Amino acid sequence: MNKIIKRMNEINARKAEIRGLIEDGKDINMDDIEKELRALNDEYKALEERKQLLDDINEGKVQTNPIEQPSDDNDGGDGESRKSIIETAEYRSAWLKNIRGIELNKAEKRTITTAANSGGALIPTTTVNKIVEKVHQHCPILDEIDLYKVPGGVKIPAEGTTNDAAIHTEGAAITGAADTLNYVSLASYEITKLVTISKSVEKMSIDAFENWLANKIGRNIANKIGALIFNGTGSNQPEGINSITWNATNSVTVAKTAAMTEANVIAVVALLNGGYDANAKWYMSKTTFYTDFHPLMNTGKNNIITQENGKYRVLGYPVELEEDITLHEALLGDVYLGYAGNMPEEINVTSQFVTRENAYDFLGAAMFDGKVQATEAFVKIVKATS
Repeated sequence: MNKIIKRMNEINARKAEIRGLIEDGKDINMDDIEKELRALNDEYKALEERKQLLDDINEGKVQTNPIEQPSDDNDGGDGESRKSIIETAEYRSAWLKNIRGIELNKAEKRTITTAANSGGALIPTTTVNKIVEKVHQHCPILDEIDLYKVPGGVKIPAEGTTNDAAIHTEGAAITGAADTLNYVSLASYEITKLVTISKSVEKMSIDAFENWLANKIGRNIANKIGALIFNGTGSNQPEGINSITWNATNSVTVAKTAAMTEANVIAVVALLNGGYDANAKWYMSKTTFYTDFHPLMNTGKNNIITQENGKYRVLGYPVELEEDITLHEALLGDVYLGYAGNMPEEINVTSQFVTRENAYDFLGAAMFDGKVQATEAFVKIVKATS
């Protein structure tokens, strides 16, 4: 630092000397003077940048070794890793400017190139966390399923045919029962959301833009994942809970001309395997609850619907309102034991400026797959509409 300040003082002294020569009107070569002044100004600017970087390091704003070229995974040669770089405030600021086409200064260019080795391909940790937070906020069912994060896919063992235990006669040979084990294989499907905003995005502050991006990308991806968990067909997309084959063994149908009764609700609860009772919940839309279930709330009788701290229960099972479930249908089951999902990668965001529209396109992409791993974990009641 002392050497930098000393040289900056020398440059200022020389510039003052040149100013005096010009003011005195002495015979000097103005071309040479102009070249020297330009060189001194450039050198002074570079020294200022170095001094500012050292000041930031001393104040704890920048890590002391972030700029060595890292390897592909953890080690950055001098102990610094990509992961630690993309967690810094400097990288976050550089990435959120770069994705909007805003010019970076030298330090930002160096930081973003070092971390990603590809000009900012890696999304900052804080931005990822905000988007993921929004995904879970708008898709709460994601916190309830059996969720894996295995790159390349995962194969999950699931119980198949299980025979009862048998009484054994002491000393006799034991013959194993013909139990079977099934597997649920999860790969990944790309779920994307393209959002567009005018070029005025360049004028937004770093924090305001990050919040806007997290809300737009996170909410839309969440809505799609939630819809797939319940209604995915399983054909070139995740399999949803509603892909279960429903019949008299796992569902109750109320006729179109009839009103849902307490007996109908009790009947469907009776169909749920007792092993899934402890963590079972009701899942239905808000309209379904207030149209078909809420009328059964009667505190003067054997009340099957109760409310506590703003949360409803039906026959003791909590009610979760999910708008992705078909109107006049309600699922009851243990989502954790009954459904498995896999998100092998973090959510990623890329951008492109569209000249014809004078706007930026931002593409958010997530990977997800899911399947029912225990069909007996769910039952359903349906109020017929036709």
